[in-house]
Amino acid sequence: MEVKNDAVKILVVDDEESLREICKDALVDEGYQVLQAEDGREALSILAANDDIDLIVSDLRMPVMNGLELLEKIKEVNLDIDFLVMTGFATIETAVECMKMGAADYLPKPFNINHLLVKVSKVVKARRAKQERKRLSNIVRMLNLSNALNAQLDLKSICYEFVLQVQRNFSPESAVLFIQKDQGNSLGKAVVRGRLFREDPDFFARVQKLAQDSLENGSSYLLDKTRAQELAMFSGQEFPYSMLVVPLFSRMKKVGVIVLIRRDTQLFTNDDLQLLSVFAAHVATAIQNAKMYTRMRDQNIDIIRSYAKAVEAKDYYTKGHSERVAVYAIKLGSYLKLDTKELEALYTSGVLHDIGKIGIPDHILNKPSRLDEEEFEVMKSHPSIARDILSQVWSLKHTLPVVYHHHERIDGKGYPDGIMNGQIPFLAKVISVVDAFEAMTSDRAYRRALDWEKARDILLQGSGTQWESDLVDRWVKLVSEIGFDNIQNDTQDNTLHFHRSH
Repeated sequence: MEVKNDAVKILVVDDEESLREICKDALVDEGYQVLQAEDGREALSILAANDDIDLIVSDLRMPVMNGLELLEKIKEVNLDIDFLVMTGFATIETAVECMKMGAADYLPKPFNINHLLVKVSKVVKARRAKQERKRLSNIVRMLNLSNALNAQLDLKSICYEFVLQVQRNFSPESAVLFIQKDQGNSLGKAVVRGRLFREDPDFFARVQKLAQDSLENGSSYLLDKTRAQELAMFSGQEFPYSMLVVPLFSRMKKVGVIVLIRRDTQLFTNDDLQLLSVFAAHVATAIQNAKMYTRMRDQNIDIIRSYAKAVEAKDYYTKGHSERVAVYAIKLGSYLKLDTKELEALYTSGVLHDIGKIGIPDHILNKPSRLDEEEFEVMKSHPSIARDILSQVWSLKHTLPVVYHHHERIDGKGYPDGIMNGQIPFLAKVISVVDAFEAMTSDRAYRRALDWEKARDILLQGSGTQWESDLVDRWVKLVSEIGFDNIQNDTQDNTLHFHRSH
């Protein structure tokens, strides 16, 4: 994902004002947002007021609080901020100490300003790459969670499965899931894991009180030994922990609270809090729907569609594309008299066929003209990215061959594997035809939508080389029978009908 420099915020910390100004001017010229502090203490104040700082460029030797002390404070509270050290004391020992403390890089003084820019660019690029990997990893985690929850039909199983997934993804020492009781507003413990909550009833009672407050106020908490002292139930008490407290809400209804705790030697982060909040939203819905077994499949499909929309949100011109491909695939599959299982596989594959584009840079995905050869090679990687994502979700493994091979050609000139007609999965060939049809008859960044006659002619020209002849003939016949305008306008109604009847 391409990120502009103006989205990157840098804090320059140095007691020498002239050097700060030089650094600021150079970084601003490169498009970065820049804040300044004259020592570590002022830097901490700025960090308290700004939670979106990406990088600190700091001198080591400063009054009040030096660079190493600032770095130590940042690591102590586990802030996700990269740190670039500047120092006039360029010794190997100092460099090693900084790197052991978690500094991203080291810049000896005096330095050429271009050297600073190169170092900053290197750190920023590494940060972006790390964030992108984390984003893709989180998508996989959410898909796995959704799949695991939807495999359970009763409340007890959902609660145990959710806590199991939380343990796998966050590695807490102890965890407790509270569920809102049917009568009244009090919380009851649904699942408790770990010895801490079991062995210290008084501590557990205070945690339950905090969970109740969290649910009543709709507030999440990320606590450490300092922040916990601000709360009445922990004030004056020893708190050698790191704790996450997240309320569960579904459609504005109170459902419960999840609490995770570790020793303070391994602190939770804001990223952990955000991801747990997403997990909480998923399980809240699952809990609310636990007794409505017939609605579980609809919930699963809605979650799958949300991932496709995450891709489409990156590209205005493909809004609704995956949903329409899925519905067209069902229409063609029904026309071919495929069974219910195959139709469901077609729908899921249609919704997910472009999920790999979430890993394609925006400047390629949204380019208003044809892609050059190098850009097209990047675009061709999206089936492989989709395979990597979906292969980690066991219930979606049946869609892997369809999604992975939907850009193959009958003549073997497609991608990613260049396989030929007999080797291409049948459902992938179905998706290929309707995907091409939808793309041709919709607006794109580089051209307007084609009319039915032009799209039909292109399909017929590619029959037997790009697409399977029989499928092209069947699709052209179906569209001709239904009518081009009708088949476009009927997508939403058919989606709803598919949900109700399957």
